[in-house]
Amino acid sequence: MPQPALAIANRILDSAQERGISLTNMQLIKLIYISHGWSLALLGKPLVDEQPQAWQHGPVYRTVYHAFRESGSRPVGEKALHPFSGTEWVADLEEDEQAIVDQVVEAYGRHHAFSLSARTHQVGTPWHQVWNDGRGKYRPIPNDLIKSHFDDLNARNS
Repeated sequence: MPQPALAIANRILDSAQERGISLTNMQLIKLIYISHGWSLALLGKPLVDEQPQAWQHGPVYRTVYHAFRESGSRPVGEKALHPFSGTEWVADLEEDEQAIVDQVVEAYGRHHAFSLSARTHQVGTPWHQVWNDGRGKYRPIPNDLIKSHFDDLNARNS
């Protein structure tokens, strides 16, 4: 079942910490997006229940951006908390979903934020299609575009 973006953010922060990796807000958002894309392609199901939006620096999960924006370009220091209860968001992931998150952190977690952003800006990516086709800034990036893109990446890497 798709999880809140903030729950996935916290799980990625845990996975990164286990590997000695610190993440900025931009890196975290891109890793959520990449995890979501691979889940769509490899498992045929969304990982995140929130659609990313096309922002200037690539796909952004608005809730994650706002939760961690005060960290700026510094590493995120705290996990996301529920606004009313003050408890941490916790992802309830199946084993295959957790494996994707961990593999994405392992493969991309040490990449600089701008390197990750550049990957999402390539011609033909879902972000590029939404940003440049007249739908405009801050528009949702549909799962079908994301899935198709990651299906193509998977086919190229096979």
